[in-house]
Amino acid sequence: MFESDHPTLSDLQRYHRELDAAKGFYTDLYFNALLLQEEVGEVSSAVAQLWRAEQRAGDLDVALHHQRDALAEELADCLAYLVKMANYAGIDLEAAYLSKMRRNLGREWRTWDEA
Repeated sequence: MFESDHPTLSDLQRYHRELDAAKGFYTDLYFNALLLQEEVGEVSSAVAQLWRAEQRAGDLDVALHHQRDALAEELADCLAYLVKMANYAGIDLEAAYLSKMRRNLGREWRTWDEA
């Protein structure tokens, strides 16, 4: 699948371009944005299940031991849709991410008590 055990975002974008072509996936940006929202909902559901597991166990690490795989799968689905959408919009996601994080370095962030 990947040449490296640690693929870059660019590698992921290349993979999804090839996968879309091989599988004939629908490459409409707007449709895939809706699918991303569905996956974000599934992340929220996994987090809610994690929270309930933590309440029962009284310990986040114990809860994560049982819920981590489900959360990981949903987060991976979200990443896949973000990568696909970047492809459809002609965006180098790795370059965009690095540019945004550089800008964030100079940004002032409010604390919770200031919100």
